[in-house]
Amino acid sequence: MKKNTMLFILLGFLMVMNTVLLYIVIKEPDKKPRPPREFIYDRLDFNKDQIDRFFLIDDAHHEKMRAIDRESRLLKEQLFSRIRGNELLIDSLASQIGALTKERELEVYHYFKRIEEICDERQKRKLERILKGAIRPRPPAHGPPPGGPPPR
Repeated sequence: MKKNTMLFILLGFLMVMNTVLLYIVIKEPDKKPRPPREFIYDRLDFNKDQIDRFFLIDDAHHEKMRAIDRESRLLKEQLFSRIRGNELLIDSLASQIGALTKERELEVYHYFKRIEEICDERQKRKLERILKGAIRPRPPAHGPPPGGPPPR
């Protein structure tokens, strides 16, 4: 009898916790992380005109990145479907994938350059700080600290 009572108490507790979790997820959608586009124009304090121009820049950028990603994915599928293929063809596919990686990096650079063009001087300084913070190396989330474990 005691086992059944404990199981019912545990079951009740788990049901209450699930209900609370569902409430948080469904009733408080504002707690979800903001997309990067909002982060950029919020942090840079864009006015209405700048936000409109930013959306045009951002939409064009995302379309370009999707096209690069689609093409890269197709090339990678071709590459890995030819594990025992012609080395010349494999080298060509790898070179094309490398060229797309370069194109992707340049697109990201030009994206931020276009954003900078709609900024005033104060916003340009803020953007520069944001970008420097984004490329600064971060410690790994898991594993030992940089430089190895502390001495014993």
